[in-house]
Amino acid sequence: MTQQDGRRRPPLYWFQHERGEYTPLPFTPLSGARPFCFFRSREYAREFLYHWVPEKSIEKPWTSRGMSRSDWIIDGDDDVDRLLAVCDEAAREGYEGFLIDPPLTALRGLGTALTRSLVDMKGGIEDGAAWS
Repeated sequence: MTQQDGRRRPPLYWFQHERGEYTPLPFTPLSGARPFCFFRSREYAREFLYHWVPEKSIEKPWTSRGMSRSDWIIDGDDDVDRLLAVCDEAAREGYEGFLIDPPLTALRGLGTALTRSLVDMKGGIEDGAAWS
């Protein structure tokens, strides 16, 4: 196995605003913080987006401007270095914790047990444990 092969993992997917920003989705923050969500499949990411964001428009809680599903793209990668860079960028953008495959139910009441810190998330990506 080449070193390049060792830097691949099963892909993770995430939402990215059409303007290239990591914009929070308008769901209730988890314990007061907005987690960055990763998904193990593009299909589940799409299902999550369709569950949380109406087709036409919903008011952004932080700007009072409308947004719709079409404002986001689903991005993803299996490259460890890119996944680590996404984590770092999300942390710089103010995300506080990471979730993998968050439930379609309300996030309120889940507590912080499901969220991972930046260090934990990056460690899980490095050693492949982010998917377990």
